[in-house]
Amino acid sequence: MKWQVCFYWSFVASGLLIGESLPPGIKLFLQQHCHQCHAGRDDALEGGVRLDINSLDWESAHTLDLWTTIHEVVESGDMPPEDADAFPAAKQRKNLLEWLEAELVNHAPPGGTLPRRLNRVEYQNTIRDLFDDPEFELPPSFPSDVSNLGFDNVASGLVMSPPLMAQYLEIATAIANEWIPEPTQLPRVQPRSYRVTASDLNTDEGGGGKAVEDAFRLVSSRNMASAAGWTGSFEAPYSGTYQLKIDARTFQTDDMFYEKRTRPFQLQVYARQNGQEKYARFSDLRLVGEVFISAVGAPSLGHALEIEMDAGEILGLRWADGPVYSDPGRIDLSHSFLENRLLNDRAFYAAALELNGGKRGSSQVEFYEAIRELMEGQTLDLSDPALTHPPEVYGGGLFNGPHNWCKAYAQEEMHRQGPALDVLGLSITGPNRVMLSQKTRDKIKRSREFLGRHSSELTDVDFAERFLRGFLSKAFRSPVEEGQLSQYVKMVQTHRADFPKKRIEDALHLAVRKVLISPQFLFREIGNGGLGAYELASRLSYFLNGSAPDDLLMSAANTDRILQPEGLEAEARRLLQKPGRKQFVKHFTGQWLATRKLKDIMPDPRLLKFYEPDRQAMIEEVELFFDEMLHHNRPLKDFIDPGFSFRNKNLNKIYGGTLTESAMQRVSFPKGGNQGGLLGMAAIMMATANGVDTHPVHRGVWLLENVLGQPTAPPPPGVPAIAPDTSGARSMREQMARHASDSHCARCHQKIDPLGFVMETFDPVGRWREHYPIYTEDASQTLKEEFYANQGRGTRLGPRIDASATLADGTVIGDVRDLKAYLLGHMDLFTHCLIEKLMVYSLGRKLSFGDRRVLQQLTAEAIQSQYGLQDVILAVILSDSFKAR
Repeated sequence: MKWQVCFYWSFVASGLLIGESLPPGIKLFLQQHCHQCHAGRDDALEGGVRLDINSLDWESAHTLDLWTTIHEVVESGDMPPEDADAFPAAKQRKNLLEWLEAELVNHAPPGGTLPRRLNRVEYQNTIRDLFDDPEFELPPSFPSDVSNLGFDNVASGLVMSPPLMAQYLEIATAIANEWIPEPTQLPRVQPRSYRVTASDLNTDEGGGGKAVEDAFRLVSSRNMASAAGWTGSFEAPYSGTYQLKIDARTFQTDDMFYEKRTRPFQLQVYARQNGQEKYARFSDLRLVGEVFISAVGAPSLGHALEIEMDAGEILGLRWADGPVYSDPGRIDLSHSFLENRLLNDRAFYAAALELNGGKRGSSQVEFYEAIRELMEGQTLDLSDPALTHPPEVYGGGLFNGPHNWCKAYAQEEMHRQGPALDVLGLSITGPNRVMLSQKTRDKIKRSREFLGRHSSELTDVDFAERFLRGFLSKAFRSPVEEGQLSQYVKMVQTHRADFPKKRIEDALHLAVRKVLISPQFLFREIGNGGLGAYELASRLSYFLNGSAPDDLLMSAANTDRILQPEGLEAEARRLLQKPGRKQFVKHFTGQWLATRKLKDIMPDPRLLKFYEPDRQAMIEEVELFFDEMLHHNRPLKDFIDPGFSFRNKNLNKIYGGTLTESAMQRVSFPKGGNQGGLLGMAAIMMATANGVDTHPVHRGVWLLENVLGQPTAPPPPGVPAIAPDTSGARSMREQMARHASDSHCARCHQKIDPLGFVMETFDPVGRWREHYPIYTEDASQTLKEEFYANQGRGTRLGPRIDASATLADGTVIGDVRDLKAYLLGHMDLFTHCLIEKLMVYSLGRKLSFGDRRVLQQLTAEAIQSQYGLQDVILAVILSDSFKAR
């Protein structure tokens, strides 16, 4: 007899459980139908489960978990298995289930959540909201959370460890330093003079500036810091005011592509910290001044500016109004510039198309000279109709395309022929007046707003108590108890007594640190009994918005309105309309639908060229689809066959199509096909593969666990995994036959394999296919230049895929379209699975027997009333399980 359920605990294998005696009839059932595999020697027990017992300890969590599972597998028919030596009659099974249900209803009601530590995402979001700092980020060293029951917010997986506690303390100190900084004393310094020559200026190669003879020549007005010339040899030694004098001239010749200018050239001066923001937009940097350089006549010398600089900053000089420019807010070059350059210089356009970027790694100079050679060679076809209209795709970034062709050619041409702006040198004197840095001034202002005004009428203790009363209530997500408040006030008083020369702010620095490492902040749902109003508000807020309750939700808790069904539903509906619901969408789908895995998967370049924007588009498709289902309360059957999705031009390579925009847009297609829904989205297909090949077991197991709600046991120890044969010698079915014939594997694989075979018509990135690929390039060898130039195709057609299968209940399936039809006819399976996932995610616990009774009731209601997704979520929130600790 095989125990077909996965147990994640171990039980004491010897001795009898002490507690309530087993009824004789139940004991006889176990002897006749279970002892064959679950009695005797410890090493012979199937699944480590012992059932040769005389009594049960219903106070034991292990007992409740075990017998809840026994009820599930007996009720589903998985246990005892049909091939058992003594298979029970229907009446015997009914008697066992009735007795067990009565016991479990009594001993395992809804509830059982352990105190829940804030997981990584919740902790970060809570700090952002508590300190009104939306840019706060946890350090990369902060530990990841353990996933339990499919989610990383389940209490049993959120353990506290010494390294984690050390991180909490380090982060608490850093936050307190930011919000309650030490006082800063201004240094006393004498002004100095500095000279920055043209050769001292620098920027990235190809950025738009370079040294020429006695000047640093600027040719680009792109909205990117690398287009400026930066004073790498000078950085401000102190924060303060400096006198800046600029020597510059313009450069124009009669051979320019552009018309000569008579209006002055605009030279802007920016500041940034040395080594930081090298590729930032100028709109995100600090403009400290500007001057205008005459387009005619002698060089302009000694343009004077008084500027403010922070210690460690360098200066960047940018030509702001040149012909190579970006549109407002954009970092790439304007399409207007690109079109003007291409359509008004037919020879260049033809040469650029023929050269197609040239050799990989070519410099700007090499590219320019290769273009000029083609233009002067009299071999270009200037009658090509393609030269009369702009290109369909411009490229940009690291991509080969017209964007970078025009940038490289125009910049090098302007370096040689103009127009350009030449910086001859800078003189800098200062600091003439020492100041606090802008960052320090911002900190001081923020600290005053955070702590509140300390008026002369308030003593230090009164000031501290006023601050702590508000801060503790917000941090602990409930009104602070007077006893708690007095403890923190006393701590402040003790600090003041021990360090009389310290400020009251220093004592509050200590209090803030203590709050941020306290259980009341790091954990929620601490205590016994039912959830109170504030705990319920927190559970609701962290479920739907991933952070602490907002002011309106706290107000509903203050009046106990949230404890009433209509009040709880109103708050839930409100939170579902907030932008914060994107936190729920992102993190629920990321785990249920496995899109979080995509960051660790890189598709084999022999299959296709794949870039980060492609990955992001896949994930966005899933999140936008789920959000549409939620926001518009679409019926659950649309998860299976929706007839719509969200796509952009990056996904043309996956689904086909002719989309031209980077922005995601809603697309429609006929229902009943292979596109769309959980069984047709590329992100899910990629997450259930490995980037190189597919495997029926992986996708079959995923469907059982996440769509049908029928999780399987892990494989028995010692059973080797199947490595797909990418040479095409054997089909996947032939390789899987070994597992199907193994008695230790057959029972599970009867469920897994058919579902996996049906999904084989999706390749490792979710493209539809009818043949397995055979790789024609050796992945262990460096792929040749010609391979990449061949659109990343290193495969040929292999054996034809047979996607037909017979499900465990005897249903014959031809392909994924039939599987969709099957699921639409068995929506109770998917509905039950989805509600279970939502309950585990929102409650943060393994469902007790009582919770599972609630799950069954919610499933029945959803099917009968044809709930949409929002209806289902509201039903979960209004359930007894949601309100039980």
